[in-house]
Amino acid sequence: MSGSENEREVAKAFLQLDFYLKALRLPITVKDVYRRAYKKRLGDYYHEHWIDLVLEDPDFQDCIQEPFTAVTIFETLRENGHTPIIYALFRMTRRMNIGYSHAYVIGITQE
Repeated sequence: MSGSENEREVAKAFLQLDFYLKALRLPITVKDVYRRAYKKRLGDYYHEHWIDLVLEDPDFQDCIQEPFTAVTIFETLRENGHTPIIYALFRMTRRMNIGYSHAYVIGITQE
């Protein structure tokens, strides 16, 4: 996969993760998880504006129609060097006493 294909897959995973968190009505967003994973690590180089661009980009909205699971999201993130996102999400949900189970999200409409 080329760099641009990898970037597109990561962007889709972020959008799917955001949708997943909303569908489960969790009190966190993908930006919260990203901030937790990278703000301290990247320091002055940290920025999250690109996430807003991806979440609002109509070209990515079709990825919500594709079947996905937390596992497929995590695999994409892991394969593209974003394991800190997965760990940050697990830490955040554990602190909120939110358990994790495999869930298949399909056919849920966004509100």
